[in-house]
Amino acid sequence: MTGVQEQQYEEFFGGFFFDEDALSKDISLDGLDKELEEHKNYDVLISILANGEKQRDMATMVEGNLGHIEQDLIQDYIKDNDSLVLLHDQIHDCDIVLSQIGSLLSGFQVHIGSLSSELRSLHEKFLDLGVRLKNRKLAETKLAAFVEEIVAPPGLVNAIIDGEVNDDYIKSLNMLSKKLRFAQVDPLLNASKALKDIKQELERLRKKALSKVSAYVIGIFSSMRKPGTNIQILQQNLLQKYRYLVLFLKEHGIETYNDVCAAYVDKMNKVLSEDFRVYLESLESLKLDIGVSTDVIGYDANVLDLIPRGREQLRNHHFMFSLGERSNILKEIDQPGLVPCISEANSLKYPYEVIFRSLQKLLMDTASSEYIFIKAFFREESMFYQVFEGPFAVIDENMKLTLANSHDAICLMLMICITKKHQLVMSNRRLPCLDTYLDKALIYLWPRFKIVFDMYIQSLYQCDAKMLWVDGTHPHHIVRCYMEFTASLIQLNAECGDGQEAGEEAKELRRYFEEKLESNLVSFVDELLMEYFGDLIKFVKNHISEDLISYTECPKIADVELVVKNFAVKWRTALELMHNEVVTCCSNFVSGMAILKAAMAQLLNDYNRLSECVKMIPGGSSLNRNLVSITSISYEIRKYSRTL
Repeated sequence: MTGVQEQQYEEFFGGFFFDEDALSKDISLDGLDKELEEHKNYDVLISILANGEKQRDMATMVEGNLGHIEQDLIQDYIKDNDSLVLLHDQIHDCDIVLSQIGSLLSGFQVHIGSLSSELRSLHEKFLDLGVRLKNRKLAETKLAAFVEEIVAPPGLVNAIIDGEVNDDYIKSLNMLSKKLRFAQVDPLLNASKALKDIKQELERLRKKALSKVSAYVIGIFSSMRKPGTNIQILQQNLLQKYRYLVLFLKEHGIETYNDVCAAYVDKMNKVLSEDFRVYLESLESLKLDIGVSTDVIGYDANVLDLIPRGREQLRNHHFMFSLGERSNILKEIDQPGLVPCISEANSLKYPYEVIFRSLQKLLMDTASSEYIFIKAFFREESMFYQVFEGPFAVIDENMKLTLANSHDAICLMLMICITKKHQLVMSNRRLPCLDTYLDKALIYLWPRFKIVFDMYIQSLYQCDAKMLWVDGTHPHHIVRCYMEFTASLIQLNAECGDGQEAGEEAKELRRYFEEKLESNLVSFVDELLMEYFGDLIKFVKNHISEDLISYTECPKIADVELVVKNFAVKWRTALELMHNEVVTCCSNFVSGMAILKAAMAQLLNDYNRLSECVKMIPGGSSLNRNLVSITSISYEIRKYSRTL
């Protein structure tokens, strides 16, 4: 087909597309129809052909043209026949190659399938190996821990067998303890062959450690018996530091631990028993004997017994019925105890309640320290009572002997009060270790007090009442003893009574007598001063105010001169007479001293007011030579204050 024909063909068919291969075949109208049906303009072409004759002519012309075109296409196909053959051969070759490639790909597909199976197998093996590795690592970890726990390294063996007991030795003991504990925890481990191989070595180390530790600890216990050893310092600075030694013995060698505990109990029992025995013997030399079986309230010692004893024994005889300064012991309840060597050097003697308090103080401090140590070191509270079995026996024996020979009811009551206060001290310390002992002490003291108290009462029944009335200002010594004893019991019960005697009634009665004593003391002082310095007292009250500024009556120089000169002449003599009267009238030392001090203070104050008055009166300077200096009066008063 020429180029002109192709252009006409395109213009006629409106851009229809024809397959050149189809033109090389037998092309007919029927074929064309089929071809045209496949294109979008087929319906239009049908429509055109249907339009009458004109379209028919056109169709005829088209058929003619198609015939020519067909021939042209056939010619073109014939011309391109070689190319088509070559193309056909190439396509055939390609088919062969593609067939080979297909076969190769099929082989690849089969191989890949086999690889996939192998990969799945490898993956499963990998997972299995991962599980095995994990299990082996876990087994390795547990096995390593097991080996670490049971194997005793050479360093540990050398330290246990040859090492000195110190901080490093305690670390080695701790390692050994863990290994021994590990072997005892799980019964299954005991059946392992590895543990059986090492168990003998661990047992050998255990026995060696027990022997070495027990010997070291018992050696420390033995050093406590050396003279001058401070047991508390040794316990705190050395034993507490090595507390783990005892814990090791308790965990891994109970028999050895019991032997160590028994050794400690034995040595401390002996040490403390001896210490308390020596201390008691030293205190006995400081005891001031107060009263015997005949020194009871109703016993008439005025004639038969007290005169031969002398003044000092007379003081001690009354001392057993009067509380006086003995009550100060209750204010010193937690003070340090007596040091016998110092007291002996100063030739001091003490009533037994002072010795009793010192003994109790030593017992409380020693027991508190020992209880705290035993509880922390051994963790066996019962050991304390085993240790103190000996000291308690020593103290009980001494107390029984002392109480059997004690007839001093004031001392017994003070001991009861001391014991009760010591119970409070131990309660504040929150230590129960002496509860039984202190209760037992009260059980000893109360019955003995009751016996002595009944002896006092019985002696009064046996006393002849007629002999109690004697001439003179002094009360009979039996009356005085009774009053002082009664007042002493009232005071003690008011301070620390426990209901066995007067309670609130004692406090009310004590308050009543204190008020009566105060009012009578003031009256007695006024009467005493009026008797010996009456002109001075009257002048001061009538003429001089308390503030020394105003006068109740304007004094005259003549009145003042008489008072001043009279005092200057007789003041020393009057002071001595006043002192002697107080001594005569007041059998109680404390009350007599209070009266004398009050009288002297009032006298000094009144004379000072008189001296100031003289200075203010016109012409009073002429009396200066007759005035006694306040310093001289004060000096003289101090002499009498010390010699009641």
